[in-house]
Amino acid sequence: MGKLRYFCALIIAKLSIIALKMTGHKGTNFPGIVAIKICPNFLKYIKLPNKIIGVTGTNGKTTCSNLLRDSLAVLGESVLNNSAGSNTITGITASLITSVNVFGKQRYGTAVFEIDELSSRRIFPYVHIDHLIVTNLSRDSIMRNAHPEYIRSVLEAHIDKSTKLILNADDLVSSQLCPDGDRVFFGIDLLKSDKTECTNLIDDCPICPVCNNKLKYTRNRYSNIGRAYCPNCDFKSPDADYLATDINLESMTMNIELEGESCTFRLFNNGTFNIYNEVTLIAALSELRYSVDEIKAAVDNVNITKERLNLFKAGDICLSSVLCKDRNAYASSRVFEYIDAQPGDKEILLFNNNFQDDVKWSENTCWLYDADFELLRDDRIKTIITTGSRGLDFKLRLLMAGVQPDRIKFVRDPLSCIDDLKFAKGETIYLLYGTDPLSPARKVREKLEKYLKDMERLTK
Repeated sequence: MGKLRYFCALIIAKLSIIALKMTGHKGTNFPGIVAIKICPNFLKYIKLPNKIIGVTGTNGKTTCSNLLRDSLAVLGESVLNNSAGSNTITGITASLITSVNVFGKQRYGTAVFEIDELSSRRIFPYVHIDHLIVTNLSRDSIMRNAHPEYIRSVLEAHIDKSTKLILNADDLVSSQLCPDGDRVFFGIDLLKSDKTECTNLIDDCPICPVCNNKLKYTRNRYSNIGRAYCPNCDFKSPDADYLATDINLESMTMNIELEGESCTFRLFNNGTFNIYNEVTLIAALSELRYSVDEIKAAVDNVNITKERLNLFKAGDICLSSVLCKDRNAYASSRVFEYIDAQPGDKEILLFNNNFQDDVKWSENTCWLYDADFELLRDDRIKTIITTGSRGLDFKLRLLMAGVQPDRIKFVRDPLSCIDDLKFAKGETIYLLYGTDPLSPARKVREKLEKYLKDMERLTK
């Protein structure tokens, strides 16, 4: 009966894909919703690819998943990926539905699935993950995954013992996952910007998880990312099997030891969080048994998608569009740190609002008070523009962070932001946007690019 129900669910789900295309709807999750509604254990029966790599973690999982998918494609693999859908059980189910024919025959040998941390408890019992990458585990807003130790406990309870784990040695939370499991670690060596104390509002691991004494950092990068030890017991950060060294932000290169030799790789980006994404990619490819030459070829031919980071320059003004995850204080703080570290004058369009609040109102703004808005009070930041139904909440948080009132502008119409920008010679305009599908960021970016092109043409 179960198999019959599965085939009925598969056929109806495939028909729903055709119907969605005919009516001009995206609905990338809808076939998965249909299939699971008809057959709750649909994933038990569908034919899976021979090799499955999972990517999870609070931040960076989408970028890492996309980089790994693109790298495997460069290396000649036909890769199934859930980038078109969500990272929950319905999104992964929808991806698998597209990967088999009506008789259930699987067309892909390899899959790279981005997996929501909490959804792992519904996915892992049915989908065996050969390699699981955990980018990091950190505090999230209470509307999402909330406390990192709770998320770690969920993952730990559902990860199969035979799964190879690729973990962040510099993350004091995720590096503790499955201590008896098959694990390798990646990390980044000492950076000039490293500290010996956490100065961020979020510090998810201030005390030893073994004896509850205060941990000491040999270096802290941000929040719970760094190298720490307990002066009272044997607890310490694990050593990295894949360690990025000699990071040079001028030549945009780094070294990682592979197969006993130091290999030089180009950097995708000078942001620390993106260096972690790249080291994660290299570690994963090495664990998948690709040679040094193959890994170098992959790294040389992939890039972070423009939906995550997009640079545009016209004349002497640069427009930098950066994904700044809304409702996620940890991710927002990383972007604020990145902006703070860049030279020159700046203006910021703080559009990482959640515009879905206009449709489905949420009263919760607590995540704003976990984010390090204090990093935006630098005198080099001349203007900060907020918008959306939470725009005034952003303005209040900026004022509380010590940003000068005359630098903060609230606009009701985001497309009117051009009127409040200075467009000073040599500056960078940062357009920060979230994951909200209703965000006006794309239209704003297009309007700004056109305006900058017109400015450049008039000055020639």
